[in-house]
Amino acid sequence: MKIIGISSVLLGLSILLAAALVAAAQDSDGRNSDISKLIVQGEGKVTAAPDRAVVVLGVETEDASAAIAAEDNARLMNQTISALLSAGIAESNIQTSGYSLGTVQEDIFSSDGKADADTAPQFLASNTVTVILNNTSNVGRVLDAAVSAGSNTIHEVSFELQDSRPQKDEALALAIQDAGRKAAVASQAAGVKLGRVLEISESYGYVGGASSARGMMYDAATPIQPGRMEVTSSVTVTYEISGA
Repeated sequence: MKIIGISSVLLGLSILLAAALVAAAQDSDGRNSDISKLIVQGEGKVTAAPDRAVVVLGVETEDASAAIAAEDNARLMNQTISALLSAGIAESNIQTSGYSLGTVQEDIFSSDGKADADTAPQFLASNTVTVILNNTSNVGRVLDAAVSAGSNTIHEVSFELQDSRPQKDEALALAIQDAGRKAAVASQAAGVKLGRVLEISESYGYVGGASSARGMMYDAATPIQPGRMEVTSSVTVTYEISGA
């Protein structure tokens, strides 16, 4: 008599159960292994005028005395902030973004062309503020007011959208439409019938500045070009296809 061990029986049952679960999973997924697919990518782009400007400006002062460099810097920055407030900028939209006080070694060369190592270092005080403007047409005037009050460094002027969700939604819709157009062209060219959408995956592109068609001059103020912002979206759409 041939005796079959308990362990062998259990192993056989386990293999059968695993095979049944795999088959059930494939059926529950709509037999994806038997579906013919067409995968296309779509892109959408929307431009909009920026409605917020971010200006980073500051004051730098230099002196042989650290105390005097810091004192002069504080005076000029206080004047700059007062000018910004007078220009209509809310105090909550002015934020200190950097402050430093250090030495700057200035090389002084002697008649033989060698640097004088005994030259006393100068102290440099730097104070930087970030200013948010909700009216992009005022950027030029605000810059001029700050510089007139004492600011002597303009680090950056950038533009953005306060709420880019409407543009993102529109770009997404255009990307899906673009994917549908490509799928229709591809299926017709391949001689297959386009079916239902199986999957859509998306990724938003960056919100960046687009070139302005023309410069904007604000009276006698510093000329600033807000341009237009560009919002892009990209999607990958998977369609079911069948023979025509």
